[in-house]
Amino acid sequence: MSQYIHVIYTAAIIFPMIAMVITLPILLVNYHRYGALPKWNIFMLYTFVFYMLCAYFLTILPLPSRSYVAHLTTPTHNFVPFTFITYFLKYNPFSLTHPSTWIAALKAPTVIQPAFNLLLTLPFGFYLRYYFNRNWKQTVLLSFCLSLFYELTQLSGLYWIYPRPYRLFDVDDLMLNTLGGFLGGSLAIWLGRFLPNKQKVDKSAVAKSQNISVIRRGPRWQWIGSLFTLSVTF
Repeated sequence: MSQYIHVIYTAAIIFPMIAMVITLPILLVNYHRYGALPKWNIFMLYTFVFYMLCAYFLTILPLPSRSYVAHLTTPTHNFVPFTFITYFLKYNPFSLTHPSTWIAALKAPTVIQPAFNLLLTLPFGFYLRYYFNRNWKQTVLLSFCLSLFYELTQLSGLYWIYPRPYRLFDVDDLMLNTLGGFLGGSLAIWLGRFLPNKQKVDKSAVAKSQNISVIRRGPRWQWIGSLFTLSVTF
């Protein structure tokens, strides 16, 4: 758990620079188009970028040394589906008739690792359905593609920086990540009843665009500077 917290802390440090490069251009385009930027949309976009950064770091960090990786003899891939179930049945201490084993079973790697892979893409599916308005087919397909990108990153030894993979390419991870995206999409349908309706938020921005602001009438550098100030102070 401490390892995961450290990775998220690293992402939080790097996030402002990444957000400046990725998020601000998108905000600039939308601000110039609509004349207004709802704070909810800014919040959703920034949190999405932060989530993607955390998820990527969780798949590659911590980075070992090249010499350590060169001496590894561990497997580099697993193409046998549902291996995580076999490992659970074989190595997990869970016993239905012995409640004293239940907590230990939940803390075992045979539970934590599949749960991690399931939760890794759950926010991705949520954002796809709620914020980006993707349908079910697109949500599942994009979740699979994101998982495949992570797995190929690991299989390539971080794009051949390392002499061999230092993490396992696992077909189970592909299945669990894809399922996580699907569950995230399902969660978006339920939470969408309590969160601001994106369509209404967008319509409100369009309505505001009818009143041309002084910033949009002025030189381009003026509304760029104003949006930069808005993004920093938000």
